[in-house]
Amino acid sequence: LLTLTGAHARAEQKSPKSAEPTTEKKEVSDAGFWAWAEEGHTGTGGWHYYWLGGLRLDSPEQNFTAKLNAAIFVDAGDVNPDAALQTAFPDFEGTKVNLQRARLTAMMNIYDWARARVQLEFADVRDFKDFWIQFTKVPLIHFITLGHMKEPLSLEQWTSGASTTFMERALPVNAFGHGRNIGIRRQSPFLNDRMTWAVGAFLNTESFDRIGRGIDSLSDASGFNLSGRITGIPVYEDGGRKLLHLGLSYSHGFRDENDPDQRIEFATIPESNLKDETLVDTGKLGVDNLNQLNLEFALVSGPLSFQGEYLHVFTDSETEGDPDFSGYYAFVSYFLTGENRIYGKRNAAFIRMIPREKFGFGKGGWGAWELALRYSHINLNDNRIQGGKERNLTLGLNWYLSRKLRFMFNYIRAEVKDRRTTPTVPEGDADIFQMRFQIEF
Repeated sequence: LLTLTGAHARAEQKSPKSAEPTTEKKEVSDAGFWAWAEEGHTGTGGWHYYWLGGLRLDSPEQNFTAKLNAAIFVDAGDVNPDAALQTAFPDFEGTKVNLQRARLTAMMNIYDWARARVQLEFADVRDFKDFWIQFTKVPLIHFITLGHMKEPLSLEQWTSGASTTFMERALPVNAFGHGRNIGIRRQSPFLNDRMTWAVGAFLNTESFDRIGRGIDSLSDASGFNLSGRITGIPVYEDGGRKLLHLGLSYSHGFRDENDPDQRIEFATIPESNLKDETLVDTGKLGVDNLNQLNLEFALVSGPLSFQGEYLHVFTDSETEGDPDFSGYYAFVSYFLTGENRIYGKRNAAFIRMIPREKFGFGKGGWGAWELALRYSHINLNDNRIQGGKERNLTLGLNWYLSRKLRFMFNYIRAEVKDRRTTPTVPEGDADIFQMRFQIEF
């Protein structure tokens, strides 16, 4: 099982020589410099250094190969709350430029029986994202992955941040998504890649912001989760230009209600990382266990696509009155230039879009242009918990200059309903204008 993005998601079970699609070779062979970089250099001992969709290193017998990539996201925007939200969050208003992502990713193939991935984040703090090894020839099991990785929950969570339609994931996905944890995971496609299943067991660990923090995170893990996901594409035509995706995921979290270190909290940013404020927030809750159910839907019909999810969390908490929380989102997108969203069958998620014509001065085209509209809603009020309700309407415009270069523009209308208690937030709203420059090497 891989937590992979872009072309890697399509190469999950391929040999190292075929681990990248041919589209990258076409991109780098159309200029003299890139042709020279692609040819590379063979050094001492026969090790081959070259560039093909990233910096690569192959051993003489190709029983070890490695690839290094980098990604940089820069966000800028302006937040304009009304008087009620500004009073509750004095630092919410204002303009900000933010280095959202500065990430290095190393992928390695070891003979034909193992793959490994290490991903480091340098924006704000140093942080390990992915840190796992996958064994590909375990008897009976075949593929199994160990390490720090995403849990198999939610279509939008499973989709790489470099490939999502909007700058930030929807309200309920931000609030209920588990993200990455330490664990063991198994995933496999079946029925000729028309269905996938995934299951895993994970310690609920903290972020690995320092290498030495790993041992502390393991010993201080706040419970553990059993998570699983099953997907199917009953309709798949014209190489994915027409498809229907359905998915179901479930997670059971084991916690101790009497342990203050195992308290949980549900909160979400207003689909913008320009500021740190969470307009809806349950605060810390003591629970014995929790169950989460996710329903997924996606439809692609040429340049037009729809996607939506419903997420529901059931808690077992005597002190809090067993509150339930829920949320959903739905969006529509349309490519003005005729492209379509690209679906990775083996990973059951959408992957990086490839424009029909790259942007170029003098020759080339104008890249790909995509319009999108999303509605999202979350309810964090139930029984004794008054975390608030929020609904957002987001308008997005994406300009894909090439496969790895994109500008994103989002306008968000965020509305808070029903009083949140800590801090006290009455009904209020905010207008958020933001943009992102995204480049990958």
